[in-house]
Amino acid sequence: MSGPATNDPLTSDLAMSDLARLAVVVVSYGDPALLERHTTQVAEALQPARVVVVDNHSSDANRDAVRALCEREGWTGVFPGTNTGFGAGCNLGAAAALDAGAEVLLFLNPDATVDADSALRLMAAVDAEPLLLAGPTVLGPGGEVASAGIDLDLSTGTMRPWRRRAQRTTAQHPEEDTLPWVTGACFAVTRELWARLAGFDERYFLYWEDVDLCARTRAFGGRVAVVDGATAVHSGGGTQRPEGSRAKSPAYYYFNIRNRALFARTWLSEERELAWRRGAVGAAYEILMRGGRRQLLHPVRPISAVVRGLRDGRRDRPVRVLESVRELRATTNPYIVQLVETLRRRDDTEVALFGFARAVVGRYDVFHVHWPELLLTSARTPLRRLARRLLTTAFVARLRLTRTPVVRTWHNLVRPDGLTRWDHRLLDALERRTRHVIRLTDQTAPPLDVPTSTIVHGHYRDWFASEVSTSSTTGSTTGSTTGSTTRQPRRVLYFGLIKPYKGVEQLLEAVADSPGADLDVRLVGSPSDAALADRVRAAVAADARVSAELSYADDATLAAEVGAAELVVLPYKAMHNSGALLLALSLDTPVLAPDNEVNRRLADEVGAGWLHLFDGTLTIEDLERALKAVATNPPAARPDLSAREWPESAALHAAAFRASLYP
Repeated sequence: MSGPATNDPLTSDLAMSDLARLAVVVVSYGDPALLERHTTQVAEALQPARVVVVDNHSSDANRDAVRALCEREGWTGVFPGTNTGFGAGCNLGAAAALDAGAEVLLFLNPDATVDADSALRLMAAVDAEPLLLAGPTVLGPGGEVASAGIDLDLSTGTMRPWRRRAQRTTAQHPEEDTLPWVTGACFAVTRELWARLAGFDERYFLYWEDVDLCARTRAFGGRVAVVDGATAVHSGGGTQRPEGSRAKSPAYYYFNIRNRALFARTWLSEERELAWRRGAVGAAYEILMRGGRRQLLHPVRPISAVVRGLRDGRRDRPVRVLESVRELRATTNPYIVQLVETLRRRDDTEVALFGFARAVVGRYDVFHVHWPELLLTSARTPLRRLARRLLTTAFVARLRLTRTPVVRTWHNLVRPDGLTRWDHRLLDALERRTRHVIRLTDQTAPPLDVPTSTIVHGHYRDWFASEVSTSSTTGSTTGSTTGSTTRQPRRVLYFGLIKPYKGVEQLLEAVADSPGADLDVRLVGSPSDAALADRVRAAVAADARVSAELSYADDATLAAEVGAAELVVLPYKAMHNSGALLLALSLDTPVLAPDNEVNRRLADEVGAGWLHLFDGTLTIEDLERALKAVATNPPAARPDLSAREWPESAALHAAAFRASLYP
């Protein structure tokens, strides 16, 4: 049975030292000044409680500010690559807090404060009743009561404050028709209750997740209550209200309307859900009017959010994603294949491959593109390229007319050479439709002012599992085996497309300038043009230490070539993201690559001895230094690629696709 208040014991049995068992979990989005203004005050008041801040990514500048604040204050920072939503952010923060040993979790908005006496009262309440979800009386900035518990009428979907209970008879509102809940702005739970609940339901993203959590608390035999004497102060709408305005954000309208319907589908009988649906338009109007009538002077954004919320609330289907790749062939980049196949195994996404007929007249919710210029440049003849440009023009017009969002995975920092003015105009139009950017490293700075997710490049271990059998890589790699391949001493391998910026000619020059060096240099890959191919062949013919296979290598051949090398060298003149680097590491082969911030972080991630770096143009000294390190101080364990699992990558991609649909 749930009730509006408890007769909880006062905090006489608890001392400030008991706050060491408490972790305050704060999910931040947007302006870090809220944390500076409120959470620092809470942290000081609740010492020695642990503070865990989850920064749902809004911008690189905000991320840097939150990271610096956490370091300064000694808080635990959790930094997901994307905006995960409130519930998912709370789940991440709770996991970090529980891993650190917290016994009680206090969830608090970044624009809210709570004092030590109130925190101790909440702790005392949940200590006495471990299955209690305990909230304080929430006050507004002026001291007025903003929330002291709310009843959700399950028969109609209306909400009433608990303080009105005395005005209603039990016959009018029997308890089984009512769900009591407390706001997610501030509440406390024990480790035991949180484990039973398994955290927030992440489908809600924002709003109503606290109502759902209270429903599950009651379903698991727990209770929801407001604790006598405990208060929190909440400024309200810190991330969802324009500065100095009563109006709410489009996201506020959209998620309140959409998630009301999601809650009904999850918890109510078919009869009651239909009753909620009949009242959906009236409920949507009430939600819209919370922002006042003045917003209707500029009605497009708020009313569009309301309409979309009503529409999406009536359906529970996967997001339909049109991928920019036309087909999955043997020569398709394994990164693309693994991403598409992993997304297809999810219940919340439906993936279709690109074709202009489907792109122009097909049904999909989101267009996901990796290299947009390939829409225009992959045709070989002038007539086919003209047709591509005409079809892309029609496709871009369809995206604009249907307001279909584009999600762009940003691989290259600049556009390739050779594009026409028409090409640039079409690419500009695609960028204007881009609503979300995915980047592979937080060192990428896309030029678009849209929400950005960092989703690291997945590994290739699963891809090559059938080609190799894992062997121990501890000790020297010389003479060791990968599958049926024996590593060749002082074998240096370059693999991949051979393009001028990848520095293969500089590698060959460095080797040629040191005729006494004992090396075995191997090149595997296709040159980008005939002139470059001729130069590479001439260099190979002039040096017996160099051999080459200047053609496409299938997976089995590539795995064998990498497995035979003592060192993979990537002599790029400039490198940002490199799938080849991760492929070599996935096959447990050390790599020599350019020195930059991205690669320094990767070297720290995978562990000592796997990634060696050179500065500037590759020299023979760089090669010798790396080979000596591999031979005399080999890695002690396999590269740590645990942060690059494909199911986690697909989950973050799915979240980015959903986010692009939100206002």
